[in-house]
Amino acid sequence: MNHEYSPDDVDRLKARIAALEDLLGVHEEAVIKQCEQLDQTVSALRQQTEELTRSEHVLRESEESYRLLFENNPNPMWVYDLETLAFLAVNNAAIRHYGYTREEFLAMTIKDIRPAEHVPLLLEEVKRVSQGLSDAGVWTHRKRDGSLIDVEITGHTLIFGTRQAELILIHDITDRKKAEQAIRASERRFEVFMNNSPAVAFIKDEEGRYLYVNEPFTRYFGPQAEWLGKRDIDMQPLEIATRLRENDMTVLAGESVVELEEVAPTPDGKLHHWLVFKFPFRDISGQRVLAGMAIDTTDRKVLEDQLRQAQKMEAIGQLAGGVAHDFNNLLTVISGYSELLQHHLSTDDTLRRHAEQIKIAGDRASALTRQLLAFSRQQVFRPIVLDLNVVVANLLEMLPRLIGEHIELKTALGPEPTLIKTDAGQLEQVLMNLAINARDAMPRGGVLTIETSNVSLDESACQGLGTVSPGPYVQLTVRDTGCGMDPATQTRIFEPFFTTKDLGKGTGLGLATAYGIITQSRGAISVDSAPGRGATFTVYLPKSDAEAATVSVAPVSAEPLPGWETVLVVEDQQSVRGFVQSLLKLNGYHVLEAADGIEALRICRQHPGEIQLLVTDVVMPGMSGRELAEQLAVEQPSIKVLYMSGYTDDTVVHAGVAQAGMAFLQKPFSPTTFTHKVREVLDQV
Repeated sequence: MNHEYSPDDVDRLKARIAALEDLLGVHEEAVIKQCEQLDQTVSALRQQTEELTRSEHVLRESEESYRLLFENNPNPMWVYDLETLAFLAVNNAAIRHYGYTREEFLAMTIKDIRPAEHVPLLLEEVKRVSQGLSDAGVWTHRKRDGSLIDVEITGHTLIFGTRQAELILIHDITDRKKAEQAIRASERRFEVFMNNSPAVAFIKDEEGRYLYVNEPFTRYFGPQAEWLGKRDIDMQPLEIATRLRENDMTVLAGESVVELEEVAPTPDGKLHHWLVFKFPFRDISGQRVLAGMAIDTTDRKVLEDQLRQAQKMEAIGQLAGGVAHDFNNLLTVISGYSELLQHHLSTDDTLRRHAEQIKIAGDRASALTRQLLAFSRQQVFRPIVLDLNVVVANLLEMLPRLIGEHIELKTALGPEPTLIKTDAGQLEQVLMNLAINARDAMPRGGVLTIETSNVSLDESACQGLGTVSPGPYVQLTVRDTGCGMDPATQTRIFEPFFTTKDLGKGTGLGLATAYGIITQSRGAISVDSAPGRGATFTVYLPKSDAEAATVSVAPVSAEPLPGWETVLVVEDQQSVRGFVQSLLKLNGYHVLEAADGIEALRICRQHPGEIQLLVTDVVMPGMSGRELAEQLAVEQPSIKVLYMSGYTDDTVVHAGVAQAGMAFLQKPFSPTTFTHKVREVLDQV
């Protein structure tokens, strides 16, 4: 069917088409703009996609780098879950170091590698980490083989997957801790050794400042704080500090250990002798320093001085004993004949006065000999048990006359018995010699005090007293208020012939005699003195447990006692033999004489009658007096024997005659003493 349009329809249609074309033109511009915007958006999205792709690639590379760093780190590393404490990842170093496989690790928690007793502390530490606090410290871990190691850990919190986790880096410090412990142990050993060493130890820098001193050093010289940083010049007298510094400089100039003898005082002012070993070395910083160790040799010096003194006195004693025999033989003849001359000369005869002077000189020479023998501890010693208090009391009547009225005598005798075993006469001589020495030290008067007591000496007390041993002793103290002595004098006062008195006013044998008697009694004597402070002599004699003997001296008549018996005189010295023979004949005895034992046996066998007495020297060539007496006793059992000798006590003992009941006469002897002894022996039942 045909449809026809009217012109108006056509016009309207054209108008609408025109309107549509106008509208289409407007929208086309908008669409074009939107397309342009879309292109820009697509381009931006494409750029963002490319950047995201690149970022993902970088992230993958970063993750791979971190994985490689984690896996190949030489130190053990792992990641654990902060909630479950399970291992989430471990590196190869952890697997190697701990011994677990990766699967074993990932099946465990961090509690499994800790000792059970450490788990509570571990949980507290994990709690702290969860709160954002640092995860670091030193822990103990257990390896698969059960061994424990010390580790130092550093932690970092992170998100692992979707889990809150902790990355741990481990440093095994087991060897370091062992080394530190070894160093501390070494330092402790060094400290213990140095502080318990008998030696003083110190370290000084090149300027002489003390860097270290040990405890023995502080015991001698004072607190450590007073010495560290100080020099000897700051702490010691100038002269001593200068000498110490000179020694230090000599040591620092070398490379080896130097042995020195040094003298340095302690704070109390007492000088100590030191054997010092010093050597240089470099400290940890490379600075040159000086180290030293010193041993106190003061006591050893004292003992060495005592030993030298004892050896010197022993040598003098041996000399005295060596000449005593011949000297005593000569004195026997001199004193004996001079006494006989006095008996034959009238009282107003000039020759008698000459004989008296000879007798006086002989007696003085005999006294000197006895003193020398007493000093050398070689005189005949007849010990008995005595109460020292009784001996002192018996001398109190005589001592005031001995010391003079210008000196006051005081005594303080112990309340208990003071029993000792010694020779009574020689003990009295000790007391008198000490009293005379005190008197001479107080020419203008003073006080002499004598004290006795029972004491006990320990090891330390015996150190300065020669050879005495610890134990109970009787102490005799003789103290004066005189002029005193300096140290040099004190070292020589017991030497024979040493005296501080003017020429002709002393022999120097008084204290030497006392020294000899005391040491022969197994005792000791010491002195404490200073110029202007008087002197105190202290004698120690071993205490005896036996009862004291009563000492009585029978009066001896001055007149010779005659006899009629036959006496055989055997003496190798012709002068002595002639004197004894003359003395016996003057007193009515029939005398046979022989120069030695062989001749005496021959004479005895040829003599038709009985011989009542043998007078024989102890030591003779060929046959001793003891051997002769034993042989004669077989042939004449009733013969009695009187031994005589100019030798010392040791020789008499060795010859076998110093026994109880054996008659013995020490040369020199006076005619009266001899004739009384002869009569005493003959009259014995």
